[in-house]
Amino acid sequence: MLVKMEELLENKGWDTRKKIIFELQNKPCTAYELAKKLDLNYSTVKYHIELLEKFGIISKKADKRKNIYVVTKNARSIEKYLKEEEPNFYDAK
Repeated sequence: MLVKMEELLENKGWDTRKKIIFELQNKPCTAYELAKKLDLNYSTVKYHIELLEKFGIISKKADKRKNIYVVTKNARSIEKYLKEEEPNFYDAK
C-alpha cells in the first residue's frame, strides 16, 4: 500500500498515472473513456484512478449514472514531477 507521495510518483506505474493526469487536465472524462483514449485495460485505469483519488490529485463528480474524473488543485503538489516530463502542463490553464 502506498503511504507517501514519493511512492505515488516514483513507482513503475507513474507513467500511467501521468498520462491519466494529462488527459484529465485537457478534458474531464470517465474511467472508460480514459481506458479507450490511453489504450489501457479498464481495470488498470481504475486502479490508477483510485491511487490518484487517494492522494487528492483527481476527484470524481457524479453525472447521472457515471463518474466523471477531474484534476484537482492538489495536482500542484506534484507540479515538479509533471514539469520534468511535460514542461507546458500548467501553461494551458
